[in-house]
Amino acid sequence: MNYSRLVLFDIDGTLLYHAGAETRGIARFAHAMKVAFGISLDFDFRKYNGMIDRQMAWDIAKQEGVKREQFLEKFPAYAEAMLSYLQEGAKDAPLYQPIPDAVDFVGLLKKQRDIALGLITGNVKRIADWKLNHAGLAGIISFGLYGDEADDRNALAHLVFEKAEKEFHQIFSPAGIVVIGDTVHDIRCGRAIGAMTIAVTTGYHGDRGALQSEKPDLLVDSLLDKQVRDIFGV
Repeated sequence: MNYSRLVLFDIDGTLLYHAGAETRGIARFAHAMKVAFGISLDFDFRKYNGMIDRQMAWDIAKQEGVKREQFLEKFPAYAEAMLSYLQEGAKDAPLYQPIPDAVDFVGLLKKQRDIALGLITGNVKRIADWKLNHAGLAGIISFGLYGDEADDRNALAHLVFEKAEKEFHQIFSPAGIVVIGDTVHDIRCGRAIGAMTIAVTTGYHGDRGALQSEKPDLLVDSLLDKQVRDIFGV
């Protein structure tokens, strides 16, 4: 099977809404830094918006004197602590729920035999899998690029060529890749690899003006917008 396109979806704000308190999602980072590195934090984590999980953890840890080797050794414990914190919070109420139009759009693409699907997310793989499972979307997309595989989002995006070749047994050109997301960071990482970018305003950070200023190839309020469907013939 030769695919004409590889479509990469962000998770948070693109496939999933935050259904629970946003503070729970933010607090998991402080909890994990304390558990894994013994570092106590009390600053506003929103300044790290757009950073992938490993990038943010390393930026904080190195400022506290943690050496790179020690950081990499303890990062799995950091990821596990984040996951446990989310799982504990989810016992009281759902933390994430699917965005219906996005899920329907993925379903339409899955019917197209020449389109390959993937994820590109700042979440470490275990948390990405948990979030999708928690929202009832386990296995919706199996291939992915995750926040424990690189030190910034653009570097993560560049991994797509090698990983996709191994997964789908073909080489994708930049022109054959589409990145779909709800933040300026998604647009920028797509542009960094020469991919087509589609921005959607469904996310927590999906301010239309900010997204428009990054000049994505397409900006929509729903992934079922006719302009999006026409691109893929669905």
